[in-house]
Amino acid sequence: MSTSWHYLKDGVQAGPATTEEIKNLITSGAIKADAMVWHEGMAAWAPANGQTEFAGAVPPAAAPPPPAPAAAPLTGAADVEQNKVFAILCYLPPLLFLVPLFAARQSKFAMYHCNQGLVLTLAAFAVSIANMILDRILWYVPAIGFLMITLLNLAIFVGIIVLVVMGIINAANGVCKPLPVIGSRFTLVK
Repeated sequence: MSTSWHYLKDGVQAGPATTEEIKNLITSGAIKADAMVWHEGMAAWAPANGQTEFAGAVPPAAAPPPPAPAAAPLTGAADVEQNKVFAILCYLPPLLFLVPLFAARQSKFAMYHCNQGLVLTLAAFAVSIANMILDRILWYVPAIGFLMITLLNLAIFVGIIVLVVMGIINAANGVCKPLPVIGSRFTLVK
């Protein structure tokens, strides 16, 4: 005598069905292999793929997809040559990184340097704000406060100029190289 199974399809109870009918439903894809099934004598509903009666009906797992091909180079030679000027503009203050954002949006090379210029600009603004606060505090330090303010302002100015020059050199040489300290930490423009 065949077992009468009940099963859930799309949340609705169906059946009774024979073991062979449930196997056919699973094999054809009419119900999923983990569809809940029950027959008289079972304590509770259980997934079909957990029942020995349906072991042959569960299709084997699909082979994993092949690995993705190696990443293509960031930019092509034609892209670099066509967009060097836009890449260089990205490092010139205060907001020239916006020019390639609108004029060379399709260029991976220009967008890489646009991101670097944007991150550099935001970092310069943040450091300038922190520096103004620190200047106000150091102003009250007797004797050496003024000297400390001067040295701090000079170090910040020189640091920003060095990063700007490095960015311009990288862009002019057609290189996508992150700026030290800030360059590889943030991707704001893709």
